[in-house]
Amino acid sequence: MFLNFKHLEVVGETKQDALDSAPFKVLYDATQAYKNWMEKQEGTVTEAMKKNFYIEYLAKKTKNAPGVGCSITIEAAVASTRERPYKIIDVKNEKGKRKYTTIYLIKDQDTNEILAKGDETKAKAKDIVKKLYKDGYKGNIICTYSREVVEGEPVAFYAKYEKSKNAKNGRYVVFGIEA
Repeated sequence: MFLNFKHLEVVGETKQDALDSAPFKVLYDATQAYKNWMEKQEGTVTEAMKKNFYIEYLAKKTKNAPGVGCSITIEAAVASTRERPYKIIDVKNEKGKRKYTTIYLIKDQDTNEILAKGDETKAKAKDIVKKLYKDGYKGNIICTYSREVVEGEPVAFYAKYEKSKNAKNGRYVVFGIEA
């Protein structure tokens, strides 16, 4: 019938996320019409019958305009509503007392990209910068102080994203004509 007719199942954390992944713009929700159509069917409903419903609904609602489609909600998404959607896991320091050293971070001033590190003296950091310019570097440089752990546990804690217990992705069937 239509060369560019497509129907597929999309999944997303929200309905909008799922519908945005469709290969066409979803303008109409056909869920209620689909439920009503399913109630009227007797016996087994084949994929060909469903495809015929999709095509007829599309013709009625969109006049078969390319780049436009419809959706049917199979399983609605339940958004994560946690106030604090994270879990923090502290790391116990079992490697002894932490010892720090001052590090000179040599960075590009515009992009903040780290070009080099120096851990000896400020004069040595200046020598590194001079070498960078001699080797052809042409940008502006900024050198900042930083402290790094040289002895002991360098990790303080981990943080992990956790959504609500009842949160789940939604499943939707989208059908339409690709542009």
